[in-house]
Amino acid sequence: MKTITVETSMKCQSCLSKVEPVLESDTSIHDWTADLADPRKPITLTVADDVDAEHVVRLVNSVGIDATPASTTADAVAQTSEDRKPSSEEDSFRLSNYRPLLLVVAYVVGGTVFAESLLPGWNWSRAMTWFMGFFFVAFAFFKLLDISKFADAFSTYDIVAKRSRVYGLSYPWIELSLGIVFLSQHLLLIAAIVTLIVMAVGLVGVISAVRRKQQIQCACLGTVFNLPMSAVTIVENSVMIIMSAVMIWTALVG
Repeated sequence: MKTITVETSMKCQSCLSKVEPVLESDTSIHDWTADLADPRKPITLTVADDVDAEHVVRLVNSVGIDATPASTTADAVAQTSEDRKPSSEEDSFRLSNYRPLLLVVAYVVGGTVFAESLLPGWNWSRAMTWFMGFFFVAFAFFKLLDISKFADAFSTYDIVAKRSRVYGLSYPWIELSLGIVFLSQHLLLIAAIVTLIVMAVGLVGVISAVRRKQQIQCACLGTVFNLPMSAVTIVENSVMIIMSAVMIWTALVG
């Protein structure tokens, strides 16, 4: 195995979604990452020893994206890596990157507390339905602001959306429908089952992207905010899975 880097003309997640299928389908490519934050929009690949940069360039060119080999010498590659190495501050988790997400979650929590306070007594099971309802409605809103761009970004990591654009375009409407059902306090068992399935499937793609350290955008708030894909996204999906599982257990057991 060896590492190859090519520089590309990619501009956005839509471009990356075009490149991903051809790289994923090539059996000589073991692993790859793309960095859209870098002005050179490089793709770094771990490939078989008999694969050269020109092979990768041809693959990228085949989908209408320009590509050129980066440095071909080991010293140049090492120097490039050193030049691109982020500072300790940049490499660390930066809470400011997730400010929009935290703000939306704060509104969701506030709405949950307000809705539950209007009813006599505090019921945690009911509070979860408020939370999930407000969560889905809020997150669907941002996705629907530009549903086409959301579908492009979503397809870069979701295992279903990358195979079906229809699913990517439908996803915000699925979230909105689930949100309305949870807020209506009806058909909660069905909504919880659908949520568990949708979130579990989504979690597979998120974990894969995080493990591969792909520098891609998390589409949980659509493309309005440039949220990086990270463990935070795993936590977000996991919380919804746990809540829906608790609701199902409560409904079936008692």
